[in-house]
Order: sequence, then C-alpha cells, then structure tokens
Amino acid sequence: MNKLKVIALVQIFIIIVLLVLLVFHPFSTADSIKESFYCNKYLYQPGMCLLSPSINSGILDSKNYLILNFEPLKDTINTYIEKNNLDLSMYVLDLPSRATFGINSNKTYFPASFNKLPIAILILKKVEEGKLSLDTILSIKDSDRDPSSGSLYTTNKAQMSVRDLLYYMLKESDNTAFNTLQEQLTVQDLDYISSYLNYDVNNISPKMASNIFLSLYSSTILNPDDSQMILSFLTNTSLDINYYANIPDNIIISHKYGLFYPKETDSNLTIFNDCGIIYNGKERILYCIMSEGITDENNAISSVGVILNGIYNYVLEGQQIKNIPVS
Repeated sequence: MNKLKVIALVQIFIIIVLLVLLVFHPFSTADSIKESFYCNKYLYQPGMCLLSPSINSGILDSKNYLILNFEPLKDTINTYIEKNNLDLSMYVLDLPSRATFGINSNKTYFPASFNKLPIAILILKKVEEGKLSLDTILSIKDSDRDPSSGSLYTTNKAQMSVRDLLYYMLKESDNTAFNTLQEQLTVQDLDYISSYLNYDVNNISPKMASNIFLSLYSSTILNPDDSQMILSFLTNTSLDINYYANIPDNIIISHKYGLFYPKETDSNLTIFNDCGIIYNGKERILYCIMSEGITDENNAISSVGVILNGIYNYVLEGQQIKNIPVS
C-alpha cells in the first residue's frame, strides 16, 4: 500500500471519528445546544439555566414585548358587558407570555355541546390504550339519532368508524355522533377526566373549560398526534367563528362552541359558549367566553364575536382597543 493511500485512509478514519463525536457527544446534542443558547455567560450552576425555556431555546425572540397587561382591554369589555346588560363571563390566557385576565371567570354555566370535547379526549385515550381503534366500526342505533345538532341523523348510515364519528362530533357538533361515542365510556372514564381537569359535566366555568384546551395544547393526557387530531377537527367548524368575530379567514381558530336555544320547550335557559385557541404566527391566545339569557341566538353569537375581535386586535395590534362599542 503506497503512502498516499495510507494518508487517505487515515483522513477518512479521522473524519468518521469526528462525525461520531459530533453526533453522540453530550455537549453536541440539540438539547445541549439549546441549553447554551443564552446561559453560558452567567450559568447559575452546571445545567441550570434560569431563563424561560422558550427564550433560551430560541422559540421566542428576546425583547419581544409580549402582552403582559390586559387591564385596558378588561376595562373596555366590562363596560361593553354592562352597557348591553349581558350575563357574560370570560377567561383569556396569552400562551407565550402566560398573562391572563378574567371577568367572572369562575361563574358556572350549562356546558351544552362543550361536553363533546372531553368525550373526544376519552375516546382517543381508549384508542391509545388499545381498547378501541380509529377504524373500529360502531353501530348507530335509532335511539342515537338526534336532529337538534349536526347532519348525521339525516343519513341512512347504520354504522360508522370511530374516526368519522369523532370528525362529525367535533366539526359539526353532531349529537348523533356524540350519542354513539359516549356509549363506549363508563362512569369511571368520566370521573377520571372530571377529577384530572377539574371539570363538571353539568356546570362549567370559563376557567374550568380552558383547562381542556390547555391539556390538548400541552398534550397532557393524549399523545401529541391525537391532541393534534382534535385541535385540527375543531378548525373550520360548522359555526364560522372567524366570520362572527370579523377575524380574517387565514387566522386559524381551533374552538368548541356550546349552543342551547330550545325551540320546542318552555325552558327560559339560553346558552352560548365558545372556547378555543387563536393562532397568529408565534402568538397563541386561549379564550373562553360564556353567556346566558341572551334571548336571541344571533345576538348571543354576535356579542361573543365582538369581544373575541377585541381580544384578537388587542394582541395583534400592540395593545390597541378596537371595535368594541362602548359609547
């Protein structure tokens, strides 16, 4: 073997060793690189960075002027609620900054169709545990069919997959799909999610309901793929909240509404709830707005839309108050 070949082999060996060290050396992993993004200069102790992980990892830019003060918006919305004599409560969380504000955020309301969301979580939990699959076919009984919400009751389908039933239940708030799916759950299942999320299926508050979206957003119960499935099914739903809130169509809102305006009973109970997450670039706004006693359904949805538009613009336009009529 001549001298040039030996040199070439040595160089190749050195390159391989360097590549192995680059991949497997603990100081070269992605996590280590993130840890050293800002913290090397004033490291409190080895491996201990005192900054927000979002800043240190570069997910958020420094000097980003995240929203930390919601008081001007809260005061304006309070004036709007009082001026229009609305029974309305809310809770808002700016997810990047964790800044929050609430108006009667612990007041409870009848959840109406919002209860479909914990049902979806529990069904997918059973899928993850191997007790169901997304392709499991479930029978739709005549007693499951409910014309009060969704279109599935109008079809002749006698059975449907779990995946498709979840889609109908979340996208259209379909009651037939809800009735079919909830038969797969036990009292123990409902007790589990009630305990973990501090959720009451009979009476929920804006703050209580926000825990469900926080759980999905952070994937605390389900695998990320399944949390993503639910959040994606909750976009572009049968109730176009972008339209009612006058928010551009290209802004993604993953939301679940609850609507209870009985047409054939003497009940005076009227409910409209809407909770979700607004996605605008790196900004994420979790909101939950609940109303009761607004006699006209369209007025209830429009009132919630006005407030949601105000929240969106306050965060987007650098804490400017817009489009909330208070004069």
